[in-house]
Amino acid sequence: MVDGTLTTATYNFPPFVQVDGTNVGGLEGELLSRIAEMECLSLTGKPLDTGSVIPATQTGRVDIASGNWWCTQERADVMSLSNPVYMDQFGVISTDGTDTFDELQGKALGSVDGYNWNEDLKAIYGSDLRLYPNPTAMYNDLKSGRIDAAVDSSGSAAYANEQQGSPWEVAVPAPDERVVSSLEPPQVCFPMSAENEALVQAVNDNLESMREDGTIAELLEKHGLDPSASEVGDLRLIG
Repeated sequence: MVDGTLTTATYNFPPFVQVDGTNVGGLEGELLSRIAEMECLSLTGKPLDTGSVIPATQTGRVDIASGNWWCTQERADVMSLSNPVYMDQFGVISTDGTDTFDELQGKALGSVDGYNWNEDLKAIYGSDLRLYPNPTAMYNDLKSGRIDAAVDSSGSAAYANEQQGSPWEVAVPAPDERVVSSLEPPQVCFPMSAENEALVQAVNDNLESMREDGTIAELLEKHGLDPSASEVGDLRLIG
């Protein structure tokens, strides 16, 4: 750690984090920049591979982690987590603006292998659900018309749509009891070392201030996410 600097371990994951050397942008980069400013610090990024971000933060080699990290029990057991920052909402991306789970019935639907909602969707849509090894393959099939709609986190879907020239529409469907992740989307936090209680308190205080004055909602919308994702509710640890 360097005096006068808030250092975040991170990786490139638009629109949540966009890394250019030690400069950190995207939704979380802007949030952390504002937190740093409120604490009279400057923000600097330490780009790492994804698997190294949490260990580097846990051991105190950096101050804070960024990159769409969910609030999980496993992380809370070994480090400090900020209060929830925003929800990683379920998103539907399609050419016709499909925005309910019922409207997906009978459509060729894509998701990515390993996503936490796949079992729920398989129970609803059966063989109409196709699983892909990665988002790129899924969006390529959506672009070619081999599937009618795709599901992803709303932020990732919005970024993919922007990169393709916005040919599709992205919607956050109304919660449906058949899809657990639509009822209680995963909450995203900023992990920190358990040894730095002062930083944890400062980050939480600043997050609450930005939630109350609408800054978090505004930045969510700026980066293509639904501003309602700022309405996080009480902490829900996954697992």
